[in-house]
Amino acid sequence: MADIFISYVHEEAAIAEALQTYLRDVYAGQKVFLSSDQWQIFAGDIWFDRIRAELGPAKVVILLLSKRSVARPWVNFEAGAAWLSDKKIIPVCIGDLDKGDLPKPYSSIQAVSLPEDHYYLLTSIGHHLGTVISPLPGTTDDHPWLAILRARINELFPASV
Repeated sequence: MADIFISYVHEEAAIAEALQTYLRDVYAGQKVFLSSDQWQIFAGDIWFDRIRAELGPAKVVILLLSKRSVARPWVNFEAGAAWLSDKKIIPVCIGDLDKGDLPKPYSSIQAVSLPEDHYYLLTSIGHHLGTVISPLPGTTDDHPWLAILRARINELFPASV
């Protein structure tokens, strides 16, 4: 079951997948679940049950938030389920949404922006997982998956990176 649960809208799947790979590299041994990934939810699975099964044990819930996703019911539904379960929720602003523009209730939670705050995101996740990371190779600005993450954000939101 998941340690880190990433909630996102399917239009931003490329960003979620790049973030998942980055987190798997930094936090080897931690399971990172994507809420809409066809390779983690298979044909024949009951989608809602699978989401509940992964969200239940997750320690950290990352919400990939853009102007599009904060208006979508499923991201808000997963965020509400995480909040009611006392999960550590980290709003992650991407593309066209700045931290200062987060709507309530997200604006009440300490948020980050990608790719600018990537190291703060990593250290925050580590804190909540009980794993402290320090500036190690693979967690700095030259990490190869960070470059891919930046490229994916730029593809979907060309003016943001």
